[in-house]
Order: sequence, then C-alpha cells, then structure tokens
Amino acid sequence: MKKAPRQILGYLENPNTWDRKAFETAIRQELEINKGDLSASDELMIGMLVMTTQTLLDSHTVVSTEGYIYEYNSGAAVSAHMKVRTECLDKIVKILKELDVLGRVSKKASDVDELFAIT
Repeated sequence: MKKAPRQILGYLENPNTWDRKAFETAIRQELEINKGDLSASDELMIGMLVMTTQTLLDSHTVVSTEGYIYEYNSGAAVSAHMKVRTECLDKIVKILKELDVLGRVSKKASDVDELFAIT
C-alpha cells in the first residue's frame, strides 16, 4: 500500500510546516492518478478539503500551545478549538469519502493486469 506523502504527516506532527499549495498538489495528483481528469465538483471538493485542513491545523496549533482547557469568565471549560478540531476531522473524512479516496481502486495497471491485456 502506498504511504501518505511525508509532508502531509509532517503537517499533522508540526502544523507550522503547513504548505497549502504542496498539500493541494499532493491531493490533486492522487485523485488524477485514481480518477483521471477532475470534474468541477471534484475541484470544489479539493478546495473544501484544503480549507478544512487549514482550519484543523489552526485549531490544532492553538490546542497544542494553550492546552485543552480554557479559562472563560464563567470558569474553566474545554477550549472551543477542541470542538472546531473535532468537527474538521469529521468533515475531512466526509470529503475524502465524497472524493472516493478512502474506498478507491487504482486505475493504474498492475503487472498482473498487463499479463492478461489484449493487444
């Protein structure tokens, strides 16, 4: 199984390394390999994925630096950034499912496929 590009895992480990263009390029290349030409709706979904991932990493950065608990005027409670981070994770999974990334079958011909190809 193909591994995720190292930079994507790096974004999750250190959100300060986030590169919107590199992320979009990696996702776009994967989709083009698996689906061929992208439709307008695929383009929109990629944009939504990039935007949601940006929001996830922004919230994750705040949670990582300030912690899970925030001191509001009414007292200590779970940070609102925790809810944003969790909702972004949920939305990212839904977008990936909509793009058919999670349950995909690669269009690349394998060595076995080439043995049985009609020429």
